[in-house]
Amino acid sequence: MSIAGPGARELLEHGCAIDLHPRVFGPGRSAQTNVARANVLVLALDEKPSYWVLVRPSFAGYLATWLLDAAGQDAPSG
Repeated sequence: MSIAGPGARELLEHGCAIDLHPRVFGPGRSAQTNVARANVLVLALDEKPSYWVLVRPSFAGYLATWLLDAAGQDAPSG
């Protein structure tokens, strides 16, 4: 999944323990960590900031719901 925009870094940092500040985790950097108890690989794509968050398919729904909740949005129904 892709996470981008002005609040992307803060959203991810809300659920993980690594420092995503651009001075240490700039474009092209990657790290394996946990986000909301799901094991993920985070890739920094650019300075917008934009990230790819790779997660096992069995955790994708859980992580998407957690991210939407943490961002203050309602999860899509269906």
